[in-house]
Amino acid sequence: MPRVGDDWIIIGVSGVTCGGKTTLANKLKDSLVPIYVFHQDKYFYPDDSPHHIRCVDLDHNNYDILSSLDMDLMYKDIMDTIQGTDKSHTSNVERVPGKYEVKNKKFLIIEGFTVMNFKPILEICNLRYYFVLSYEDCAARRCYRLYDPPDIEGYFDRCVWPEHLKYRAEIEKDKRVTILDGMQPNALEIVLADIVSKGGEIIK
Repeated sequence: MPRVGDDWIIIGVSGVTCGGKTTLANKLKDSLVPIYVFHQDKYFYPDDSPHHIRCVDLDHNNYDILSSLDMDLMYKDIMDTIQGTDKSHTSNVERVPGKYEVKNKKFLIIEGFTVMNFKPILEICNLRYYFVLSYEDCAARRCYRLYDPPDIEGYFDRCVWPEHLKYRAEIEKDKRVTILDGMQPNALEIVLADIVSKGGEIIK
């Protein structure tokens, strides 16, 4: 595995669909400096890719498994950024009052529903967070989300939720991961407190 320099704080934000991952990543982008953000959703294979696996008894690709994503490319882009070639999807490097910084360090956020189930990414993270929701809360939120291609009838119960439970079970065995309740509004405060514990200070 390529070496990650100690001038980076890498934060993994993963977990259940509609749990608050992207919202937290965007809030961190606005709170930390300098920061680079990667979104796993940018790495889905095209709909007609042979990498996709069809859902059992459904006319639909299973987009809720790691094989539906080009994780090797995502990891390469992350490592290229760490090594000096910016491949991030969004960044914020402007040093202004009110933001948090850690002296001589840069932040990198890796966000997505299974980013930490991909071991190379899990291992480079310094801080790891995983959102959870109950079945009822997740299903209620998912109803208001539009996907391309859209969910078909039965997809949530046959693919989305069972796959989440499988990946969640893997993550919950790792004591390095902080579990976040997606129904609570304090995720940003939890992460910022951890940043402060690593030397983070507000720019005056």
